[in-house]
Amino acid sequence: MTSNPVHGIDALVRGIHLITRRELRPFILVPLLINLVLFIIITGIMISQLGGLSDYIGSLLSHTPVNTENMSWWEAIMAKGAAWTASVFRWLAWIIALIVLFLFFLAYGYLFSVITNIIAAPFNGLLAEKVEELLTGKAPPAEPIMQMVWRTLGRELRKLGYFIFWGLIVFIIATITSWTIIIPAVLTAVWGAWCMAIQYVDYPLDNHQRPFDELKTVLRRRKLTSLTFGGTVMLAKMVPILNIFIMPAAVAGGTALWIERLRIEGDPGTQTPVLQ
Repeated sequence: MTSNPVHGIDALVRGIHLITRRELRPFILVPLLINLVLFIIITGIMISQLGGLSDYIGSLLSHTPVNTENMSWWEAIMAKGAAWTASVFRWLAWIIALIVLFLFFLAYGYLFSVITNIIAAPFNGLLAEKVEELLTGKAPPAEPIMQMVWRTLGRELRKLGYFIFWGLIVFIIATITSWTIIIPAVLTAVWGAWCMAIQYVDYPLDNHQRPFDELKTVLRRRKLTSLTFGGTVMLAKMVPILNIFIMPAAVAGGTALWIERLRIEGDPGTQTPVLQ
């Protein structure tokens, strides 16, 4: 089964278009309000931490000119040699500063995503249900509203446990390989993209009450498509203001991605064709 990264990016774009449909507007209002409130709280906390981060980055990039006026000739040579060495390796400081900044915004996006997804889980499940009904003409099996609420909250906690467990392993590996600089950044980015793919493609499968392990199998069928979808969502969540609106778009996009690209014959809902 072929995997196309363009399909992953297109899925989020499709999700953005879907949430503008009149039929879906009532189901995105509550998630948007939740996002807005949490955006104000979490962004305020992160902004309060920017002062310390800017000081740290400034210390990495600081450069004090060498004054050799009152030095002996050998002290001047040593000082200039040290300054030359520092200038040669200063590009490493730039790379480190960029990585630190990237990880800061990654943490911001991840924290925002985790909290909003847990609180908005029942509403996201309902939105995914309506998107599936819009795209296929048939909704997932009906269930009592409170049963759906408890099921979706339980599923979010299951995903959170998975994220924490493997996230710790990724953190340990990134720490061990931190001397390479690039490996931790790439590893963290790929892990973040995988988490976002799991988060937002899960809603339609959960609506069909499919096990969590089946979700991972579905995503592995087209790894590159899944990772580019998750990566696009992750980048969007790192952007203030945009991250307020991206959650319902990601839910709609993940549902469309599963229906149109990831599911195969025998999966739940495959008996229903996609409407054009």
